[in-house]
Amino acid sequence: MRPTIVKGWDIPKEEYLRAHEDGRLVKLVVDLSNVCNLSCPGCFTKRIAGGWNEKTKKRLQNEIPYEHQIALLEEASVLGVKTVDVVGAGEPTLDPYFQSFLNEVNRRGMHAVVFSHGATNVFDDMQRFSGMDISFFIKLWSRKASLQDKYVHGSIPDYSKWRNSTLEKLIGAGLNQGGHTNLDGIDYRTSGLAADILVMKSNLNEIQNLFRFCRENNIMPEIKTYIPEGPTRIAQAHNLQVYTTKQLLQLRSDEVTNEEFNELRRKLIEIDTKEFGIVAMNTFYPQAVKCTQSMGSLYVTVTGDILSCVGTHFSYGVYQPGKDMLKKVIRERIEKVGFGCVPRIQEARERNLTIARDLLDVYSEGMR
Repeated sequence: MRPTIVKGWDIPKEEYLRAHEDGRLVKLVVDLSNVCNLSCPGCFTKRIAGGWNEKTKKRLQNEIPYEHQIALLEEASVLGVKTVDVVGAGEPTLDPYFQSFLNEVNRRGMHAVVFSHGATNVFDDMQRFSGMDISFFIKLWSRKASLQDKYVHGSIPDYSKWRNSTLEKLIGAGLNQGGHTNLDGIDYRTSGLAADILVMKSNLNEIQNLFRFCRENNIMPEIKTYIPEGPTRIAQAHNLQVYTTKQLLQLRSDEVTNEEFNELRRKLIEIDTKEFGIVAMNTFYPQAVKCTQSMGSLYVTVTGDILSCVGTHFSYGVYQPGKDMLKKVIRERIEKVGFGCVPRIQEARERNLTIARDLLDVYSEGMR
């Protein structure tokens, strides 16, 4: 068996390196609306007071308008972007312009990669995605209903059942089908389906079976811990604006250590080698792929702030059409980039955390 890589992320390191050196981009990461029918405690974009309640996230008054989003896509295509990751800020499929935005992405020859919790009516009609260059990441933090439903607070009863139904629909429509490709020396199977898997102490013992589920269904596993800009960062002022210290401590109590994550990585490699005949892969997402959100990439938030990646917080300004802002930011970017995760190294220093040598090598891969 070959490991799986999601379509849109199947771009070699060399292309990202060349783009970085030439002042171009390979990827654009964007938010659509802040609207979501969930209000999960661990959501890393749930920071703005008044932007959410106990059940839902609300539209913000200063969201980037649709016309600016389309101008952003045009600017990105000129800079060579091949893939547009739609990561939030709320649930992308609930944005009123969701389908139109995807059409505009494809019309410019770019592949859309959508991160969704999977519990919306958009997936009732799979024909809408027929013939599109599109891939989906679906939230898969647990297959135990009681645990998964505990993670996602909000207005949806029996969330896990709806999520499972969506996964079945995506698989039934053949989204997890693909071909073969060699990427950075690794023979992969391609797929239009990936699993967003957040590792916590409460689901740590389940990750190995989630990993097997992905392998058996040609789904790329994106296995990760809380991002450095996530809600476990108690010192961040914008987190303290919307969470109490007690709430943040509760979230942090479920955060796995670097040692626990490194041990999990070892176990996943063992599963691959012994059960699936897949060799050990020195990739940021264990046994999956390098990070593709830093080198040759920029992130534009729901309010138009241009960031180096989702793991950073410094804004290079609010996007305005017609001013070549993406090109300017590429020239002026101050953060280091790489195929691992430079922000995690910085976070470890700030929090006085130890990173094992082999994990540090993964996090610092390709650093520029």
